[in-house]
Amino acid sequence: MNIAFIIHNQAETGPYWKVLEQCAAYVKLGHKATIFATSKTERWKTHIVMRDGVRVIEAPDLLWGKLRQGVDIWNALVRCRIAKKLHGEEPFDVVHAVDCRPNVIIPSLYMQRSLKMPFILSWWDLFGKGSTRFGKAFALTVGLVEGWLETGFRKYADGATTITSFLARRLEEIGYSKDKIEVHHLGVDTSQEPLEYEAARAWLQEKCGIGQEEKVLCFAGTIYESDFTLLLRALDTVQERNIPYKLVWVGKHFIPDDVCDKYHIHRTGIVPTMQEVYRYFAAADACILPMEVNDANAARWHSKMTDYLNAGAPVALTPVSDFPRYFAANDIGWLARSGSAEDFAEVLRQALGESKERRKALGINARAFMRRELDVMAIAERALRFYQRFIKA
Repeated sequence: MNIAFIIHNQAETGPYWKVLEQCAAYVKLGHKATIFATSKTERWKTHIVMRDGVRVIEAPDLLWGKLRQGVDIWNALVRCRIAKKLHGEEPFDVVHAVDCRPNVIIPSLYMQRSLKMPFILSWWDLFGKGSTRFGKAFALTVGLVEGWLETGFRKYADGATTITSFLARRLEEIGYSKDKIEVHHLGVDTSQEPLEYEAARAWLQEKCGIGQEEKVLCFAGTIYESDFTLLLRALDTVQERNIPYKLVWVGKHFIPDDVCDKYHIHRTGIVPTMQEVYRYFAAADACILPMEVNDANAARWHSKMTDYLNAGAPVALTPVSDFPRYFAANDIGWLARSGSAEDFAEVLRQALGESKERRKALGINARAFMRRELDVMAIAERALRFYQRFIKA
């Protein structure tokens, strides 16, 4: 099978990496894959590179910086021209796109209608109706356009995948046929064994000076302000109960020094490799996912969660996305009863009170769960079967 995969993102940023991981899995399974992404800097030239056996098209864009997010029509037209040329050399069997910004939906519909191939459209995030992530001003202005883009073109797809059950229900609500929808979470490569807990703790002591007997929480990456407020309120409660801890914050995210001091936050800064990122996770008594319970977070599949579990780290979290179902059925961490700071503080208390033996057992469960449910090869095989339904039609 020859697969075209279209995203609006710039190459080597954000969801690009997850798309590349899935397309690399297609290649390992004996198929061919091409990703259409946006160049970080080029305005006129197209670059074609090979990454992990996957052909990546980096299309030019006339905008700059953060404005290179899928709205440039020139970018869309260049993608159409390249798709036609590549299809003439070796026909694509299917086009799979993520979300509906112009530089995604225009080439996708062109390939479906002019180049005669099935069009699969994925829904990975919620920025329009129901999303309050960027505040009321965004929701009443740009959010209205995002909402129209998110929903207005989905009816034209031959088949659809969503990243969560919430988005599958939303897709049904706008009239899309249920029998053409599948929920496909993002998988991860589970083939590499992470560092064991005790070895990771020894590494963390050498790296950061955090003693092996200290209790460690871990969070990775950036966080929305409302979720950060939830976390700090929960940590206030933990401190009121005199429960000692250190919070290792992996990656680059601005936190004032006085906040770090008050809440015992150790910032790593940019970590050069995922292998080292996984070492921080493996050293934690619990990784954490503090998220407000709202439609935006119900719609998202939080990739850091799969990385936490894949590193063999149990997770303390609020009940968002499809995670409550998995945590109810698998002993892999601590699920708060609600999205309140009080309930999140309670699961932090539980996590910080576990023995080392219990922590190691939870880590083993987490790895087994990831291999069984969310291995990227299994996710890729499921996607290929879904494509085949429409190729045959």
